[in-house]
Amino acid sequence: MAATITVSMQFAVIEYSSKTGDVWKHTDARPNYLADPHKEIDPTSFGCYVSALKGEHVPLTGLIIGRVSRTQPQTKLWRRFYKRLRGTWPIDYSLDYLKSFTTLMVVHQLSDAGDIVNFLKKLRQLPHPPFVMGVPTQPFGNLKQALEQDATAHHNFVEYMDACDVMLTVVQDTLPWYQALTQTPVIYMPQPYPASYAQRYFKSQSEKKRIIFVAGVTQRATIRKGHEVAKLLQQQHPEYEIQVPKLPKAEYDTSALAGSRFKVIPFEEWREHLATLARVAIVINTDYTSTRGRVQTDCAAVGTPSLGANSDGQRDLFPDLTSGSETPVATLVNLGNRLLTDTKYYQTIVTQAAERLLKYDYGESADRIRLLDKTYQVNKEQL
Repeated sequence: MAATITVSMQFAVIEYSSKTGDVWKHTDARPNYLADPHKEIDPTSFGCYVSALKGEHVPLTGLIIGRVSRTQPQTKLWRRFYKRLRGTWPIDYSLDYLKSFTTLMVVHQLSDAGDIVNFLKKLRQLPHPPFVMGVPTQPFGNLKQALEQDATAHHNFVEYMDACDVMLTVVQDTLPWYQALTQTPVIYMPQPYPASYAQRYFKSQSEKKRIIFVAGVTQRATIRKGHEVAKLLQQQHPEYEIQVPKLPKAEYDTSALAGSRFKVIPFEEWREHLATLARVAIVINTDYTSTRGRVQTDCAAVGTPSLGANSDGQRDLFPDLTSGSETPVATLVNLGNRLLTDTKYYQTIVTQAAERLLKYDYGESADRIRLLDKTYQVNKEQL
């Protein structure tokens, strides 16, 4: 007979640091997407896991030298000195704050992987350690490149994976790569997304402005391919303006847009950006770094087609508009032209995306994670 689960899931995300140095707790009145993104928590990314599972966000540095453990000044000074001398934090800090949690999502970050690995080893020494889900913060393409170029980073990442009970990937095609590195089970699970909230920004095609919106991070060479597509589309539809968002202090190469009519717009926070995406006619994003695809989830929520990427979100939400590095520019231009001229096709694309997006919403996402957690607890009781 299968074991009966009687203990409720108490969840926290552990990241190396946080914006406040202290714990952030979800409340129904103030979920992550309504919090201050500068002073509290991010509106997307790992903040979504915290709010979907009504949990907490706990910074490792807060346990070691910060507000979480209320570290004494002399202890804090000693630990800082040790960190500067050795390059990692000492492991004499307390984990008492984590005793109430049954499940932790521990985030890997390349720059602080050594301290995260040491934390996991310390956690494993507890008499009854919590269930640990691992997930990397870097996009897969960037992580893979870093591990190939840095033996220490590769070693730390393998140790990190081996210390987790399960690894999660938000990009399905990356499963074999992760599985080849570890004996820890690796599971594909889409990242939670506040779809119900984001869909409040939805605008119909008739409400949209004549704007072609292109990705701006031209440090990724393939992004400029999208600029070529936008320029050619504008030549066919000169009434459309091209807009490019710009991250603060980032240098962009807009040479592929030379001769076109385009405008660079300032960086926007997530909610402002949703409103911008809602009023443009089409988004072109030729990013081929195998990301989850937050741009595509945002587009699906607000009723705007996203053309060009190869992310999971793109292939899942906008499968007919997906492309790869081998896709000719002419093919993307033809797809863009059809979207701008065929109202029925446009509606089919955005309706399908909106329907598929619902499975990413907080309720369904939390159910998937709880099922994973319960399955683990049953297996643990039967050992």
